[in-house]
Amino acid sequence: MNIVFIIVVLIVTVVIFGLPIWNLIRLKGLKHPLWMIAPPVFFIGLFGLNRILETYEMTALFKIIRPLTFYWLILGMALFGFSIIIFLIQKAFKISNNKTFWLTIGVTVLFGLISLINGQRILVKELFLPANDITRAYNFVHITDLHVGSTDVRHAQRVVDKIKPLNAEFMVITGDFIDEFYVKPSDIEPFNDLTLPIYLITGNHEYYLESGTIENVISQSDIQLIDDMRIEYEELDIIGVNELATVDNTLDALGGIRSERYTILLDHQPKTDEVIRASERGADLMLSGHTHNGQIWPVGWLISLRSRYVGGLYEIGDMFLYVNQGTGTLGPKMRFGTVNEITHIHLTPEN
Repeated sequence: MNIVFIIVVLIVTVVIFGLPIWNLIRLKGLKHPLWMIAPPVFFIGLFGLNRILETYEMTALFKIIRPLTFYWLILGMALFGFSIIIFLIQKAFKISNNKTFWLTIGVTVLFGLISLINGQRILVKELFLPANDITRAYNFVHITDLHVGSTDVRHAQRVVDKIKPLNAEFMVITGDFIDEFYVKPSDIEPFNDLTLPIYLITGNHEYYLESGTIENVISQSDIQLIDDMRIEYEELDIIGVNELATVDNTLDALGGIRSERYTILLDHQPKTDEVIRASERGADLMLSGHTHNGQIWPVGWLISLRSRYVGGLYEIGDMFLYVNQGTGTLGPKMRFGTVNEITHIHLTPEN
């Protein structure tokens, strides 16, 4: 089974990363097979080098090689897709090889530039929701998937600068706050400038790291990790679901949801069964992230084929679910068809 898997991976890698390069060289009148083999071999080698550098915590070199690998991954896949489309256009409209070559290069470069620019944008999304069980309006901020490590302290500062003018009462962070072994407390220092309660739950990336990493990173801040906890904020209950737990596990341990209070449930991944159970157990609002809304189109469309909740607002029974498309980026600082999002949520008494 392992051998079959390795063979399949090698074939897919050659097709995606070797075939487009070979095709570009072919358009220039060359057809040497090394152009098919060398790029995927080098690409696989980079991933292996990343693993070695991470294992031995060679941080300086890792910070150079890892972004290079991810940018090549995204641009290589883009080149593969554009090569197919432009090849079909060439056949349909009889375009010359030289024009096809430059069209393929130009479209891929344009895609890369747009993605890089869009990867820096941070959008504040205003979300207004009616709410039972409250006697006054509340407003708070929801961020998720900041991915400090893939992003840096400058991005964190820009996020904080966007949050300050909102005058939010508190902030929730639904996981994947960090994603690299070398992240330090100083990398999230901008959040110390916020004078509001900050509640954090874990995501899958916190558990890819050595145990205790996230606790160490937030140790010099006022960020509170609330996995498997219930926090009371006036008329609101804020419940954090540990990434390794389920909605039922968490609620059972806490004695369930108190129906007389407005309950906000934080759960990193908006899995269909978890969303349904949260609604059935009586949560009023569930906040999630994880999907990045695909981050780079058409990944979001592909995710939607297997997941019901990819991004935005959903209504499940008497509960609202909001899936933030991510405040940072995973891997390359690139987005296409999506943006980095800060959600500013306003709860208004129904009556």
